[in-house]
Amino acid sequence: MPGRILIIDPIATNRILLKVRLGASNYRVLQASSLKEGLSLTHSTAPDLIVIDDTLIAPDITALAALNEAHPCPVVVLTPGEEPNARARLLAAGAADCLQKPVNDALLLARLRSLMRFETTRRETGLRDDTSRALGLAEDGVGFAPQSQVAVIAATPSLAKDWSQQLRGETSAQITVLSIDAALELTDADTAPDLFLMAVAEEATSLHLQAITELRSRAATRSAAIIAITPEDAPVTAAMALDLGADDIAVCPFNPAEVGLRITTQLRHKHRADQLRATVQHGLQAAVTDPLTGLFNRRYALAHLKQIAQRAADEGTPYAVMILDIDRFKLVNDSHGHAAGDCVLRALSACLCDNLRSIDMVARLGGEEFVIALPGTGETEARIVAERLRKLISDMPVVIDAKTTLTISVSIGLTIAPAETPEICDPTDLLKQADSALYGAKGNGRNQVIMNPNAA
Repeated sequence: MPGRILIIDPIATNRILLKVRLGASNYRVLQASSLKEGLSLTHSTAPDLIVIDDTLIAPDITALAALNEAHPCPVVVLTPGEEPNARARLLAAGAADCLQKPVNDALLLARLRSLMRFETTRRETGLRDDTSRALGLAEDGVGFAPQSQVAVIAATPSLAKDWSQQLRGETSAQITVLSIDAALELTDADTAPDLFLMAVAEEATSLHLQAITELRSRAATRSAAIIAITPEDAPVTAAMALDLGADDIAVCPFNPAEVGLRITTQLRHKHRADQLRATVQHGLQAAVTDPLTGLFNRRYALAHLKQIAQRAADEGTPYAVMILDIDRFKLVNDSHGHAAGDCVLRALSACLCDNLRSIDMVARLGGEEFVIALPGTGETEARIVAERLRKLISDMPVVIDAKTTLTISVSIGLTIAPAETPEICDPTDLLKQADSALYGAKGNGRNQVIMNPNAA
């Protein structure tokens, strides 16, 4: 589903031009000519991102807070860029970013993509947090922020030192100077910096630009925040930095107040993501994880399905539920022993996890039965996913020991909660529909996918 972007600008020509630019990238664009109209649309349409002209908030900067209260999503302000500290004031008031008019197309689209990625991740982690709280397993955050570590990487050590000194009054984080080589040699996520502030030269072959990709791909630094500092007259370089993995950008000349605010925002996002990851990885493990396969268990699955159903109803999107059952699993246990059966269950679980999205849910209901939920997925896409999984599993060798390798097959029952259903679908009903379809797949010869006739 393409992202919804609300444009709020008093000048019709500006709105139309921006709509054309965004529409060409398949965004769904909404328009408002005033702050009042924009607030009304924000309430009724829940956009994924808002772009607003600074003339509408210049008289009263608290309008940014009003937009965030109406619906929490990133707000990008388009400014004339005449006052050096204007961006800092807008960021402090709640803007996700400020882009100077006229905005370069490459930079605009890259920044919107970056913010959309962040918003998707925020909603995904929020969905998992809601599930944890519904189960009574989430803990409130501690009353203080951890000591953050920021590493400054610049073209020269003297420039990096100068930036770090200017930032000491703008952030409470501990600031150090680091070289590219030292950053790429980090191997321990626990001791790696929370944020890299990195100068990026205009050349596309810039080592610092390439380093963004490397930092994003390595286990020790992949969850660190990255802010790229780019030349003011190099919007394409800034766009490349964002697309390569930078979370935010700032332009030279270096403005410590603005950069300090960006650091504070990114560290807040980073620590929140760390906290949610820890909750999922540790807090939920004992209570909602199947000990044999490492998948979520029935308790988690039912609670998470309720969260998916609520989100789907709020956003008007479909989702798919499938139940998967190993064909003739009893024969595996009877012929090769329960240890072999356990090997099959673990191999199947790994295959499912490796071939589904991070936002998808896979859980073991019990025995040889599994449930999979696919948010934002309609009938056509769900059928493709189910058939792909069925074939992958039937082609997968399961090594039991040096002398024994088995092949297995699965039957899959599939159902859809359609987007046009205004009320919240009962997850229990959907599981019953998927289970009924599963019986059909078993009865028709196994190793196949059956869609419930009542679905969609």
